[in-house]
This record gives sequence, structure tokens and C-alpha cells, in this order.
Amino acid sequence: MATATQVQKSLQAAMRDALRIQDRFVAEPLFAKTSRGYLKSEGVSTLQRIKSNLQRRPAKAK
Repeated sequence: MATATQVQKSLQAAMRDALRIQDRFVAEPLFAKTSRGYLKSEGVSTLQRIKSNLQRRPAKAK
């Protein structure tokens, strides 16, 4: 079972992530039927950085 400090750290990390992407969230129009939204892309530079980080990681042996 997780200790209280581990739970607190997990909650803090989740809040950091939520606040980091908050400005990218776009809600559907007010009268939309699904009451959902979507996340705007951060842009091409972010995708390129993610891809380059994935290529640099060594493959895990199975």
C-alpha cells in the first residue's frame, strides 16, 4: 500500500500536469450534445522533441 507521502507526491504531480495543459483545453460549444472538449496541439516543435527522445532511448530487452 502506498504511504501518505507517496500519495501526496502523486497528487502534486497530477496537479502540475493538469495546470500545465489547462490553457490548451478547448471546450465544445455551449449547446453541444456531448459536453466534452479536446486538447489543442502544442505544436510541431513539441512533437519533434518527443520523437527525438523516443529514438534516443535504448530498446528494452525481453
